[in-house]
Amino acid sequence: MGKILGKLIVFLLFVPMGLGIFGSCDSTPPKTGTLMDFVPENASVVFKITDFENLQADIQSNSLLSKFEKTSPYLFFSEKADLLKNLHPTSQSLFCINKINDSLSAFTFISKQTKGLFQTDSLKNKTIETLQLDKQSFQRITIDKEIAYSAIIDSVFVVSSSQQLLLDILNRKTERDDTFKKVFNLPSSNGFTALIRGNKVALNDSTKVAFTSWSALDVVIAPETFTATGITLATDSIPQLLNVFEDQVPQQNNIAELIPTNALGAVSFTFNDAEKFQADLRNFHGEKEAAQTTGIFGSVSEVGSIQLKNETAVFIKSIDASLTSDALARFVSVKNSFREIEIKSFSEPQLFQKTFSPFINSEKANYVFQLENFFVFTESETVAQQLISDFQNNNTLKNTSYFENTATDLSTASSLLVLKMQGEFSEAISGIFNAKSSAAIEKISFDEFPLAVLQFSYDRNFAHVTIACKEASGKAQTVSGNVSEKFNVKLENAVLGNPQIFSNQNNGSNVVVQDIGNKLYFISENGKTLWTKKLGSAILGTVEDVTISGNKNLAFATKDQFHILDRNGKEAKGFPIKFKDKITQPLSVFDYDNNGNYRFVIVQGKEVLMYDKNGNAVKGFDFSKAKSNIVQPPAHIRMGNKDYIVIAEESGKLNILSRVGKLRISVSKNFNFSEVPIAEEDNNFIVITKENTKERISQDGKVASQKLDVGSNYWFSILGNTKVTLDGNQLRINGKLVELPLGVYTKPQLFNVHRNTYVTITETQEKKVYVFDKDISLLNGFPVYGTAAACLGEGNGKNSINLVVKGEADTVLMYSL
Repeated sequence: MGKILGKLIVFLLFVPMGLGIFGSCDSTPPKTGTLMDFVPENASVVFKITDFENLQADIQSNSLLSKFEKTSPYLFFSEKADLLKNLHPTSQSLFCINKINDSLSAFTFISKQTKGLFQTDSLKNKTIETLQLDKQSFQRITIDKEIAYSAIIDSVFVVSSSQQLLLDILNRKTERDDTFKKVFNLPSSNGFTALIRGNKVALNDSTKVAFTSWSALDVVIAPETFTATGITLATDSIPQLLNVFEDQVPQQNNIAELIPTNALGAVSFTFNDAEKFQADLRNFHGEKEAAQTTGIFGSVSEVGSIQLKNETAVFIKSIDASLTSDALARFVSVKNSFREIEIKSFSEPQLFQKTFSPFINSEKANYVFQLENFFVFTESETVAQQLISDFQNNNTLKNTSYFENTATDLSTASSLLVLKMQGEFSEAISGIFNAKSSAAIEKISFDEFPLAVLQFSYDRNFAHVTIACKEASGKAQTVSGNVSEKFNVKLENAVLGNPQIFSNQNNGSNVVVQDIGNKLYFISENGKTLWTKKLGSAILGTVEDVTISGNKNLAFATKDQFHILDRNGKEAKGFPIKFKDKITQPLSVFDYDNNGNYRFVIVQGKEVLMYDKNGNAVKGFDFSKAKSNIVQPPAHIRMGNKDYIVIAEESGKLNILSRVGKLRISVSKNFNFSEVPIAEEDNNFIVITKENTKERISQDGKVASQKLDVGSNYWFSILGNTKVTLDGNQLRINGKLVELPLGVYTKPQLFNVHRNTYVTITETQEKKVYVFDKDISLLNGFPVYGTAAACLGEGNGKNSINLVVKGEADTVLMYSL
């Protein structure tokens, strides 16, 4: 259905819709010269035009229609331009198109005869002849090689590219049905109205179905936009698909929440009475027996299909998910799970085709899973997983700027909604235009038109119709914020700690992660595991990125070893350094002058050991042992031109030392240190205690205390000039507040990427990763799926950013921003 109704979209967009004609006929000769009386019999489309000259200019300048300059019927306004541009009607005119055969169409222009209507004096290479045929007199006009035929009948000027059509008009062979008369006489304030005939439409390779009789659409053509609104009528004298929506109240279409941005198209139809809708579909097919659904669709308001590159997914939207789940229970069994979503096998893969044909023709609904109120059926588990990923990552049509732009022209509720995406018009169009045009159409690129929408809303004995197709400018064609999942890598065991991003020698990035089997993985930006290394125990804290002799290396400590690895996973010379006593804090790395002369600090209970990049103990560092256990990794803080090393003890003592380990600032007060690292703010040392007091220590050792009115999960962090705090669901960046949804959050992380500062935070219950800039703006495309703290880093490309985060227990995800 999506394929054929896609044709309907393009038909409406690019002239003859080719839908059939039904109803009683009136062959009475016209008594007056009204324009409708001279419309050719079996016209595919009739345009009512107020300003014919402006219309030609609008069509030529429209970025979508202009692509069809080599196809019929657009050729009428290009190859026939010498004739048409010399028509100057001063009142309403009609432009009609008839399909003569599979490869030929003809036009007919009708207008009241006025002085100056058709000016030929300035034309060169023209010939005008008067002909007599079938007792009728008319003119043959030849301009260059193009021929048309004209006559004036009852003060009405008629010109046609077909001699036979003109003769039929002269002989009053212009029968019309009552439905056409109704749509022709509908009032319209628009200067351009399309009257489109309905006929049997091919829904698949073997089936054709009648959809409607006539449509009347007010068309608006702008340089980058094509829209049309109006009504369509079906007849009761012959089954037509539109009539299955009779007495059904249009429901809200939520399909845009589900369609991935890389889909090719989708169809959504709604109803408020599932039993009647199914009965009317059976009547349409002439069937009596109903498919055995055991109430599956009783609480369903929306059904549809999503056309993907390799298969078609089917969905239903429930107004009571628990009822629908109960109804499905006897037909499903748990097959697998993905990101905590159960994927179940479905025992009735042909159910939707049997129940909702011709809207749905898929016979391979093998698997089913639930996303909120949607139940989605797929042919393969792979597609099921991809749809789940896209939904959780907000990588759906609803989150694109071009859908937001198009939705302003649509109703939120409709009977039938058809979407064509990715500029996938060529296949639909080729069946509409003549065979000679098909090859030309297939070569046309519609990439800048990422979405075309056709919407029907049934209302009594007719339906409202809306069509919208707008050009997307530049990168607006992609999902808002350009967030996409780059890879999903499964480890041998569950992830231990949080994955990290490290830049590589080629301005790209790699991922470092450890699993609970203590295997360390080094993964490329495209998801390939470059190497693994078995470690004796878990890494303490984070892995540090250090550059030694121009080469990038990884530095970290486990409970009994200090490692420096190169980007090939090989230990640097002199490493690892092994220890008999237990290492109790993550590795600290100091680079006082940012020149690569690193100092690596190992803590063992009360003791502090310092090493250089060659693995040698640093001589001259006087602080070797605290009086009590050290409770945080030692930190280097620079204020002005002074370097400080801060070491927090379990006893509450804060040691503020110089580079060489001598006491630099004496602090008399003891603190009950929390996990919040000691930081620098406004040239003061900041300590956040377990009692949620903020202690400011000046460079002369004075202490100022401030009791914070915050909760137990309070966090405080500073990077450069950016400060972030978290209290419950209240996130502040440089004092600006954003209230996050209620939930359980990881500690906010600060990253400086491409000279911009970003904050990442993850809600662990809903498994959503948020990324904010320093102005507290959530980056477009977020939140995305993730289950732990996320890391940002530079990607392989100008200004590209990668985000890495734990997914399921044993998986690592990378997103590209």
